[in-house]
Amino acid sequence: MFRHEGPSRSTRKNAILAAYLALVAGFVNASGFTLIGSFTSHVTGSIGRLGSEIALHNVQAAMRTSLLVLAFFFGAFAASVVLASGFREKSAAYGTALLLEAASLITFIAFTFQRPKFEPSVLDLRAAILCFAMGVQNSLVTRLSNAVIRTTHLTGVVTDLGIEAAQWLHWFRATLSSPQAAEQQPDRAKPSVSRVFLLLTVATSFVVGSIAGASMTIYGNVLPMLLPTGAVLAASAYAFLS
Repeated sequence: MFRHEGPSRSTRKNAILAAYLALVAGFVNASGFTLIGSFTSHVTGSIGRLGSEIALHNVQAAMRTSLLVLAFFFGAFAASVVLASGFREKSAAYGTALLLEAASLITFIAFTFQRPKFEPSVLDLRAAILCFAMGVQNSLVTRLSNAVIRTTHLTGVVTDLGIEAAQWLHWFRATLSSPQAAEQQPDRAKPSVSRVFLLLTVATSFVVGSIAGASMTIYGNVLPMLLPTGAVLAASAYAFLS
C-alpha cells in the first residue's frame, strides 16, 4: 500500500487509501468543530475567518487565526521533509509521517484533557494542533498518489465529480444521437469509471467520518478522537511492516 508512488499505484490501492484516510479526516474535522468550533482539515475557512478579523480590526484574533494556516503549512512541510529524508524503504518514510500525524492527534487529546477551557486562545491552540495533523496527512497522500487524490477536503473532489458528470452527459448524448460516432471517439474522450469511483469513495468516506465524528463527540467529548488516532497508528504500523 505504501511501497509505490504515483502512476505505479493501482486504482484499487488508491481507493483503499482514500477511503481509509478520508474517513479519518472527516472524523477529525467534524469532531474538532464540535469540540472547539473550528474546521481544521483545510485552510479555506481559516483564511475567510482571517479576512473577517482583519476587516474588523481584531488584531489578536487575526494573529490566532493566522496560526491555524501556519500550522497546516508546517504540517505539510514536516511531512514532506520526512518523505524526502532518504529512507531505505519508501514505506518506512510513510510510516514515520503517519506517526507524526498520530503524535499530533495524541497531543490534542492530552492537551484537551489537561486544559478543558473554552478561552479563545486555548481553543485556537487546540485547532492549530489538528491543522498540523491534517497538513501532514494531506502532504503524504498528495505525495503518495502524485496528487491524484486528496483526503482532507472535498472542494476539489466535488468539482471533479461535476466535471466527470458533464463528460458522462456528453458521452450519453453522443451515444444516443449517433452510436457509431460515439464509438469512434478517442479513448481520452470517454468518461472514466474508475475515476468516478475513486472520487465517490473519497466523498462518501469523508461524509461518513464526519457524521461519526460529530455524533460520537457529542456524547463522548474528546475520547472518540482516540479512534482516528488508533486508525493512523495502525496505518503507520502497516507501513513499517510492509
